[in-house]
Amino acid sequence: MVMVPRIAAVSYLDTMPFLYGIKHEGNFRAELLLSDFNTVISDFNTGRADIALVPVHVVPELHNARLVTEYCLGYSGNDEDDEYLPIVDPHSPILKFFDGDNAPLAQFLDSDHPWTYAVWVGHKELDPDLISGLQHALTYGLEHLYESILEGGAEDPEDAYDHLLHLDFIYDSEKEETLKKFWTSGSDTPLRVKPG
Repeated sequence: MVMVPRIAAVSYLDTMPFLYGIKHEGNFRAELLLSDFNTVISDFNTGRADIALVPVHVVPELHNARLVTEYCLGYSGNDEDDEYLPIVDPHSPILKFFDGDNAPLAQFLDSDHPWTYAVWVGHKELDPDLISGLQHALTYGLEHLYESILEGGAEDPEDAYDHLLHLDFIYDSEKEETLKKFWTSGSDTPLRVKPG
């Protein structure tokens, strides 16, 4: 019997391409659990969700988790417009994690280096074929960026498209290194979760 994974995520502009791919890539079937970030985290921790897109600061505290896929929500740090930071979007539900000196992700706003603010996690026992299927679905979504915006109902598709072009969806070695430093900053304990 083929497992239909339950995937938890927040539906907003930044995630539109990912959600589009999960819904429309023809070879991948999944049940989407769309809610706010606190519920997404809870759904993953309680086992209601098999896979989730979560803010990076919660990853070390997740139960039975590993990073999956080569995709994330991030920023390359190489934008020609120095005034532009893609996360500074008044409509973004993840903004609360950046707003204020004590916000868990505030330090990223002053960084010129590639960083990521949300990653895909899955339970450790998930079938590698399922993870591969998710990877293909996310790729499909990113290849249909504008279609995802139209389906998502963005008020101004051109502005939404420009916003998404400023994001960096690839979880590469530079972002991994930045994230490892972030996870270990101020702590002597080793990471409990590593990219898989």
